[in-house]
Amino acid sequence: MTSGLLVLMIVVPVQLGQLPAIRPAVLEPLTVTAGPFETALEDSFQSVAVITREHIERAPAASLAEVLATAAGVDIRRRGAVGVQADIGIRGTAYEQTLLMIDGIPLRDVQTGHHNMNLPVPLEHIERIEIIKGPGAMVFGGQATGGVINIVTRDDDSVRRAARLRVGRYQFAEGAGSLGFAGAASGHRISAEAQRSDGHLSDQPTDFTAARAHYTGRSRSDHVSLFWGLGIDDRDFGAFKFYTADFPDQREQTRTRLAYGGAELPLGDWRLDVRSWWRGHEDWFRTQVGSAAFINEHETRIAGISASASRQWDQGRSILGLNQQRQRIDSNALGQDRRLERSVWLAHRQTLSKTLAAEAGLTLIDYRDDGRFWLPSVGIRYRPANAWTLFAASARSVRLPSYTELNLVSGGNVGNPALEVERSQFHEVGARTALDRHRIELALFDRRTRNLIDWARQPGEVTWRAANFDGHRTRGGQIQWRWLAPGPTWLEAISLSHVRLNTRLENDGRQIKYALDFARQASSLNAVLVAGERTRLSGELRHVRRNSGQSSLLAAARLSIERGDIEWFVEGNNLLDREVAEAGFAPLPGRWLFAGIAWRR
Repeated sequence: MTSGLLVLMIVVPVQLGQLPAIRPAVLEPLTVTAGPFETALEDSFQSVAVITREHIERAPAASLAEVLATAAGVDIRRRGAVGVQADIGIRGTAYEQTLLMIDGIPLRDVQTGHHNMNLPVPLEHIERIEIIKGPGAMVFGGQATGGVINIVTRDDDSVRRAARLRVGRYQFAEGAGSLGFAGAASGHRISAEAQRSDGHLSDQPTDFTAARAHYTGRSRSDHVSLFWGLGIDDRDFGAFKFYTADFPDQREQTRTRLAYGGAELPLGDWRLDVRSWWRGHEDWFRTQVGSAAFINEHETRIAGISASASRQWDQGRSILGLNQQRQRIDSNALGQDRRLERSVWLAHRQTLSKTLAAEAGLTLIDYRDDGRFWLPSVGIRYRPANAWTLFAASARSVRLPSYTELNLVSGGNVGNPALEVERSQFHEVGARTALDRHRIELALFDRRTRNLIDWARQPGEVTWRAANFDGHRTRGGQIQWRWLAPGPTWLEAISLSHVRLNTRLENDGRQIKYALDFARQASSLNAVLVAGERTRLSGELRHVRRNSGQSSLLAAARLSIERGDIEWFVEGNNLLDREVAEAGFAPLPGRWLFAGIAWRR
């Protein structure tokens, strides 16, 4: 079956000849809501990407991690199958330095960033994914050195009903469904999915089960708009070599719970936005050493509230706001602790002329036990022609150490309670165009970090110790091109991207665990081929060369046939059957084939 998929990617365009009418692809306007201002993609003041619902449905991906891996500049490092555990970085940053959100609700895990991707949202519940590459979370008080990823859930009045079944190698099975319904002034959607596998290594613990569900509701009137959501994510998986090769027999269970809500209403000439959220996370981790089992249990709770007021002026828009988050942890390995974060911020965007616009912001963050920090940001956008946009941006960010970095003493890792707050300065210049059916973006960026938090050890040592480092600097460039066909043709869409990074760090000869193991070069090719109106072949080829010298080439493909409301599909990941360990020592599965059926109405 795998060879057939690969042959199709080559043979289909040669043999199509005369095609029946094909629905033409259209470059639709895209909107980004992850920053303080809702902005059209072409009007952004920095590098931004949007993964659409159409892309999610056509990608050869069974998880959110695999979908995100298709985005240029996003570094997904998976452990285990279908991203059952995955770390995420943007443009050379590590997993602690990216902020993930659902509908603008921040979801950082204070125990460890390894859990940031434990998001309680099924793929069927996602409308689009917004990616801001660089500090763009001033609304949420920093914590986003690498960037922001905002998952926007689907409206109730889009696809009303959907279901999906998928089976595959290693006894993989998946079931998913989504139901949306709406009244005159309100709407609701609930989605769920469950997955399981016996594991890709029969003699090692690589099995897993995962289930997640999400509910969202909205209510609208002439003056007030309300929204709310509930989510849960449960995972139980064999963690063979996930975090150490010295004691590879590991197992982990996690549970994430989320509740949030908000309201938008007028207040004179201003528009008021209030939202609150609560996130609970539980982590049970066992390391088996001979007949002895060592178990760590962690429980974290975060409760937050934010309020902002915005006003539209003749040629500009102003927003001011405040946030507060209370965090706590109860752990047999990391202790018990509480901390409080508060921030106030102000942002203004101004149209200076028909071709020029600027924005500026200032955030004051108060970490009760770690000091106060001023974080300015500024951006400028210039349009020399209707199809072209030039932009430049600069911003500061900070990051508190996680409780693992502060307090862990286990498994050859020793935390450091004296860690200082990490501080970064980011600069970017770039250009983008939406010319005819081409989208092109180019960007150059520079990031400098003081007090970088990472793990290090002297050569010959076994134990990793958390520490602060100076002299950390990353420079890089990115180019991305996407083209959509204007009409009937065998090639519906194609995109190419290349990212190149260079990082230096004053490490005093010590080995560094994360900061120097970045993707020095990453290239990707994505294409959608068509054979008739309802038959499509989506292919992806991704090459990554890490600073450590490791190189990987991963290929994936998905062939789908639509018949009315039914879609039949076959897909495969790692079609070249490469041996790859993206994170730590855990080998990814080899060639993995799936088949399934989806129904949407």
